[in-house]
Parts: sequence; structure tokens; C-alpha cells
Amino acid sequence: MQLLTEPRILESRVGARWLSEGFRLFHQQPLGWTLILFIYWAAMLMAAFIPIFGLVLPLLLTPGLSMGFIEISQAIDQRQPPRPPLLIAAFRSAKAKAVLSLGAWYVLEITVIMLVSTLIDDGALVEWITLGQMPKAEQIAAVQTSGIVAFVLYIPVMMAFWFAPQLVVWSGFTPVKALFFSFFAVWRNKGAFIRYAITWVGLTLFVGVAMALLNEIIEMKPSTVTAFLFPITLILMAVAHGSFYASTKAVFGPAEEAA
Repeated sequence: MQLLTEPRILESRVGARWLSEGFRLFHQQPLGWTLILFIYWAAMLMAAFIPIFGLVLPLLLTPGLSMGFIEISQAIDQRQPPRPPLLIAAFRSAKAKAVLSLGAWYVLEITVIMLVSTLIDDGALVEWITLGQMPKAEQIAAVQTSGIVAFVLYIPVMMAFWFAPQLVVWSGFTPVKALFFSFFAVWRNKGAFIRYAITWVGLTLFVGVAMALLNEIIEMKPSTVTAFLFPITLILMAVAHGSFYASTKAVFGPAEEAA
């Protein structure tokens, strides 16, 4: 897709439709999405067993893999088969070095956020996320504070990376220029993104309430709850990636794509 050089400014109500567009793309290729997500999670699980490097590698590859899911969404949107190699298409393109540079920026920014959280709770949140070590009772308040701070600091990072991989691969932007344009494209369309976020919160609450009610009715075991949640998680991941593609079409896509 050839993207615009300037972002389109949208009405806020447009953001609420991106999620339904994600569901449409999943509905067109549910088996293809499931296969690709299984491959993705299997690769991430294997990487997690590599000491230290296993923590950095997924972050380094995040922008490129995000672009891979965008490529998959575009293929489905154009009624083409979602081939698994599309997941690493960004790393096989002429912009592979720029995509890895984006990944280095992502690692740096996540590291800064983790360091800030460590100053607040002495590393309890980082240990919880990376090692699965639950914080002690006396650490709970500090972890809650550091978690809120980390979330707030991550919002501008998410804004900067929302469109950055697409702008690097599809428009040939340098990584820094792509991060800059992405941040301000999201900012200038903040109404649409707020509506999008509200829609996500509503969907998440619906799923949570539905699972709670189902658990009350049939008193499911933890393993049964996991069995129910796993396919729901896969669907929501596919919908999320499809909605990222929909937002790209709406904000940076040419007129026929945006429509």
C-alpha cells in the first residue's frame, strides 16, 4: 500500500469502526489467523528460554513482527491467502535494517520505562513481568504506583510506534521520521483513538463479565477457564492486528483504501 505523506484527520466516531473491521478480517480467514498466531507464540516461547537474550529479542523484533501482521491483514483484505512467511516480510524487505533500527529504539524506550519503575518499587514490577515473581505484601503499593507510571510512560511510546513500521516499509521513511510522524498522526486523531480505546475497554469488560457469569453457573476449574480463554485470546489478538491495519488505511491510506 502506498501511504500518504501527511495523515488524514478523522472524525472521532471513525475509531469505533476499526474493531469491527478487525473482526471482519478474522472472520474471512479464521484458520489462517489461528495458524499464524500459533507459529508466532511458539517462536516467542522458544525465545523466552534463551537467558537474557530471550528478553531482548522479542522487543527488538516487535516492530517488524507488527508490520508482518499488517501485511497479513492487507493480504486478507485483498482476498489473498494469509501465508505465514508474510509474518517476517519486513525483515526480508529492502527496509530490513531500518525495521531493526526501529526495534532498537523500542528496546531503548522500554528499558527506560523499566528503569523508572525500578526507581519506584526497587524492581518488583520488572521481576513480576520477567520472572513471574509475585511482589510481597509490603511491595504491593509501590508496584501499583510503578505500574501506573509505566503505563502512562508507555502511551507516547505506543503512539510513536503505531504507524512507524508501516511508514518505514511502505513509505521509505527513516526510523526517526516515522516515529515522529506516527506520534503526531495519533495525536491529531486523538478523538478517534479514544473512541477506539473505549470500544476495546467495553469488549474486554464484556468478555470478563461473561466468563465470570459462566464460572458462577458451572463452577469451572482453573484448567477449564484457561481452555476457554485461550481461543478467545487468539481471536482478540487477530482482531487487534486487523484493527491496526484498519487504522492505517483510515489515517494514511489513499482515498480508495480509506473508504
